[in-house]
Amino acid sequence: MIRFDHVSKRFDDGTVAVDNFELTVESHHLVVLLGSSGCGKTTLLRMVNRMVDPSEGRILIDDTDVATVNPVKLRRQIGYVMQSGGLLPHRTVVDNIAAVPLLSGVSRTAARTRAMDLLERVGLDSSLARRYPTQLSGGQRQRVGVARALAANPDILLMDEPFGAVDPVVRTELQQGLLQIQADLAKTIVFVTHDVDEAFLLGDEVLVLRREAQVAQRGRPDDVLLHPIDDFVSSFIGGDRRNLHMERHDDHPTIVDAGGRLVGRFANQPSTTVRENS
Repeated sequence: MIRFDHVSKRFDDGTVAVDNFELTVESHHLVVLLGSSGCGKTTLLRMVNRMVDPSEGRILIDDTDVATVNPVKLRRQIGYVMQSGGLLPHRTVVDNIAAVPLLSGVSRTAARTRAMDLLERVGLDSSLARRYPTQLSGGQRQRVGVARALAANPDILLMDEPFGAVDPVVRTELQQGLLQIQADLAKTIVFVTHDVDEAFLLGDEVLVLRREAQVAQRGRPDDVLLHPIDDFVSSFIGGDRRNLHMERHDDHPTIVDAGGRLVGRFANQPSTTVRENS
């Protein structure tokens, strides 16, 4: 569990990035921080692993204040995936994935075995293990980034717009891959994005953020999509253009727009069709 306890962040130039933010991320849930550039969502994410320290308030992981934990030790216990992948260009794929377990004292053989297993889990062929990041496509690099984040088997994953730099087809594949990984491993994930469709597809819970990380609306994807709380949220998610309704796909209730495009999912909802007329 991750808890933000009245967290604020003010930078030295006086900029307020986060103002009195509160949130509890339950264990094994995927929570999406959704907002435009500059709203404070990435600052929130980076405070979890102490890449940024709050000016006020606390961040707790399983009731332990992260401020009391050595930052290096903390970061080795938390998976982190960024948009660029963040891979070491002079190391092969397998060595990139094995890096954190090796730093944590795992034997080289065990770390490499773990890395090869994770290549398969993220949908990459083992033949890529000896390649370097520059020899991979953008989508392959992002898959390696996810594998590396999972290598030490962390309970928590932080994902900072990880699929934002790839084309739409690859992005869809990566999103579906993450959903499968979450179904299999049940990690606690904080996912940052400005992509509305991505947020509602992936999240167990979505927070729509205003400036300074003020929460405009928080809820399950179906609640936010079908019942935006105000004009700001409705405009941000494009609710006035979507004509949303529910359909069942593979026996699971999902939310689709007027063009039949999947934009969200329900949790434990009945199969009756719900329509929103805008």
